[in-house]
Amino acid sequence: MDITHRLSHKSFRPLTTLTYRYRFMNNKMINLMKWNVHNIIAKFNFRLDYYIWGHNPFPFHLLDLLIHGINCVLVFIFLSKCVKPKSELISSKGESLAFWGTLLFSVHPVHVEPLGAIVGRADLFGAMIFLGAFCFVNDHRSYKGVIFISMFSIVGSLFKETAITLSVFILLLELWNTWIVSPDEPKRSSTLRCFLTVTLAGSFVVWRLWLQDGPPIFQPFDNPPAFAPSLFSRVASIIYIWVLNVFILLNPVWLCYDWSMGCVDIIESFWDLRVVVVILFLIVCLRLALLAFKHRLIMLSILIFASTFLPSSNLLFTVGFVLAERNLYLPSIGYCIFVAYVFLRLEQKKCLIFLIIIFYIRSCQRSMDWMNQGTLFRSGLQVCPNNAKVHYNLGTMYGDLSDRKSAEKSYKTAISLKGDYYQAMNNLGNLLRVNNELKEAEIWLRKAVEIKSDFAAAWMNLGIILSTSNKSEALSCYHNALKFRKSYPDCEYNLGNLYLDMGDKENALKAWERATSLKHTHSQAWINTVILLEQEGKLQEARETAVRALQVLKSEHTLHFILGNILGKLSEFESAKTSFEQAIKICSQLNKRIPPKYFSNLGVLYHRWGKKSQAIELYQKALIIDPHMTSAKKNLEMLMKK
Repeated sequence: MDITHRLSHKSFRPLTTLTYRYRFMNNKMINLMKWNVHNIIAKFNFRLDYYIWGHNPFPFHLLDLLIHGINCVLVFIFLSKCVKPKSELISSKGESLAFWGTLLFSVHPVHVEPLGAIVGRADLFGAMIFLGAFCFVNDHRSYKGVIFISMFSIVGSLFKETAITLSVFILLLELWNTWIVSPDEPKRSSTLRCFLTVTLAGSFVVWRLWLQDGPPIFQPFDNPPAFAPSLFSRVASIIYIWVLNVFILLNPVWLCYDWSMGCVDIIESFWDLRVVVVILFLIVCLRLALLAFKHRLIMLSILIFASTFLPSSNLLFTVGFVLAERNLYLPSIGYCIFVAYVFLRLEQKKCLIFLIIIFYIRSCQRSMDWMNQGTLFRSGLQVCPNNAKVHYNLGTMYGDLSDRKSAEKSYKTAISLKGDYYQAMNNLGNLLRVNNELKEAEIWLRKAVEIKSDFAAAWMNLGIILSTSNKSEALSCYHNALKFRKSYPDCEYNLGNLYLDMGDKENALKAWERATSLKHTHSQAWINTVILLEQEGKLQEARETAVRALQVLKSEHTLHFILGNILGKLSEFESAKTSFEQAIKICSQLNKRIPPKYFSNLGVLYHRWGKKSQAIELYQKALIIDPHMTSAKKNLEMLMKK
């Protein structure tokens, strides 16, 4: 989806994308002039990781683990630079705070999600740029240092948007040093550095908003607390989400891959017991803020946590999630500094070691949850049993596994939890349609389009169902789908099928042509086009269309077979033979069952060609696969009589 589209989530992470994909831009460069950069990168056809490893996910995770290892080293360097003077860097027993803070960071269970999820690589790279910039710029308080760090922040934002918080952290650090640590220092130089930081980071943010045509637009089900009806409810619910973020850092027992749709209820009344939790949280925050003026490491941990958590806080703008563990990757550095500092200051090294061991065990356990979809989705149910999206995901998984009953049950549970869950209704309707339960499928699909009138997929699926019973209404459904989604090759294909059933062959061909122009690899649309042209006696046009299709679908054996039939009718026996043999060869290479008609039709070709022995051999091969193939039997008997 184009980044400027109103339904786009506006993620612009080209450098992260490039770690998965590469391609020469060639004629796509014209789109660069339209600022369609993300679209170009997102459509790269050659994926470096896939080219090397195929479908094996292990190398993807291995690379992410290596990046996390680099980040751990950078955290150590970062903390070693930050925790000064030496009296605070080293505890009374000589243990390094930087070491223990890094060790805690390396095993924290919330980091399993950015390491396990494919989207987590953006967080890992963004953190690497964030930490690397601060670690390797010697003087962040010089003008040169501010420029370098701002540039790193901007580059990091091309991996993950949260990397821009490096500029926020440097700004807060500058204000702290100027007004708290060295209040007698001249303010002019500090003010100019702050202005420079804000100007550089702000300019990038403005450009980014211009590039994506404004901020993303999210729906209430994406982030219910941010859309709460009253100001009190909205503020209390958002602060409670902050509490949950801190809680899973302190006690990472409740970990879920998706916290939307029923995981966290909105605080609607002052008498909700969670209001007490919110008030206590604010009191603790105030107390820590006061302590921070006496303990610089507490201040440092607060600054890191606050600056890096800011994009997820709903303070600057509404985010598209309730809680996301991967977004705690950078804020957890502040948590690790604070916890390590407290334990070492109290000389409770054994407790700290015990905590690290517990976190390591929990990380191993959580990693097992991320082994496959089934374990991940079921682990989500243990934490959020009322999460409609988790049930929806389970339904999708069961559908892919052909477990129809479980899929149907999961979709219906999702709908019962969220009565307007039109995506689940669409999937349920589609599932029932495939199983020929058309009446119930129609009911659910009509509900889906009633709730969301511009839901193109549901309109198309409803059209497919009605195409057998009410062709005029089916036609209207397809037109609605295409009205709400202009580029919809599958709908164009189904529309072509409907036109063919209605006897309108000209419009059928036009619809299939639109489908193939929108999606060059839409094999079924190509096949239907070639078959219809052949049936209409337009053999040369059918031949040309088949050749064009095979330029993009070289391994589509059906097209080779159809082309063989066409060439045979044109009496181009040698070319027809090559096409039939190619179709058979591709099936063999793909370990697919070779359709008996491939041998039979090649036999007919040899029969017409006057090559009797080859024809007999091929008819016999066809009958071995299908002993009841009437046409092969008759043709073989005819040859044997001669």
